[in-house]
Amino acid sequence: MSGFYAWLLQRLSAVYMAVFIMAAVIWSLISPLDYQSWQAAFYNFWVKLGVFLFGLSVLLHAWIGLRDVILDYIHPLGLKVLILSLLALFLLANGFWLLSILWGKPL
Repeated sequence: MSGFYAWLLQRLSAVYMAVFIMAAVIWSLISPLDYQSWQAAFYNFWVKLGVFLFGLSVLLHAWIGLRDVILDYIHPLGLKVLILSLLALFLLANGFWLLSILWGKPL
């Protein structure tokens, strides 16, 4: 991924996260905060999709930011590959965990 596309994806993911957080705060201020209303909201497909896109944005944002830091500050190639591989594995596991929570049985 080139520098411009990584920069653009990180900025777009930050914008989505900011809008989602503001919408979630506003929704929580105007709706009841009991368990039944939260549970009912998360049965809605669009809420699940929004939460999934938020999680995907967080994972993408983290990957780009941490990848850039690792590439800039870790110099031995073997250590760089190891750390990037572990980071990718960790972020992928978190993505699958999010999917299992939203659309399946939690792992």
